[in-house]
Amino acid sequence: MNDATAGWIDLQAADGHRFRAYRAPAKGEEIGRLIVAPEIFGINHHIRSVCDGFAQQGFTAVAPDLFDRTERGVELAYDDAGIQRGIALKGAVPTADALQDVAAALAHLGGDGAAAIVGYCWGGSIAWASAAVLPVRAAIGYYGGEIGKTLDSAPRVPTLLHFGEQDHAIPLTVAEGVRSRYPWLPVHVYPAGHGFNCDERGSFHPESAVLALRRTVGLLRAVF
Repeated sequence: MNDATAGWIDLQAADGHRFRAYRAPAKGEEIGRLIVAPEIFGINHHIRSVCDGFAQQGFTAVAPDLFDRTERGVELAYDDAGIQRGIALKGAVPTADALQDVAAALAHLGGDGAAAIVGYCWGGSIAWASAAVLPVRAAIGYYGGEIGKTLDSAPRVPTLLHFGEQDHAIPLTVAEGVRSRYPWLPVHVYPAGHGFNCDERGSFHPESAVLALRRTVGLLRAVF
């Protein structure tokens, strides 16, 4: 997996759908492998930089383009137009289809148990869903808005969730619901809003992002 450079690759899901993914090989000795599930903005500059950051920490990262089923090559900006278009595109991709693409990324990385998944926004919900139905090594979800609607989907692997207490899109009852239902599962709430991990958004909260990443990498190092 330690190819020299990061870049685009092609993957194929079980239903025959071919799609692109961004792959960043681990720098130095590989610690583990990671699927990065994107926000509703596609595999844009930020998500590619997230993959590159994990690669710097020793994780080969692959971000499947979940929008390719609806429109290929989508990369959206963090503005009102990008938000509205991203919501529309996300609505056209059923979770079951997105999970097929995650499964293809997992197969590329080595198959059952070979990789963990981390997801942001929409991807946070996809990571939560993956923990219940896919043989990933572990799952980490950042501010996944649909988690509260799928609390019955019990994670089968080590799972970690991050939420912002000032997130106007996700009420704190979601985090509280997970804690109540799964008391063994670490749920962290930060003094920040939605998208606090993204340094290209106005809601970026550096202190929360650093702490959440430390906890995320801690779990990854524990399971690999």
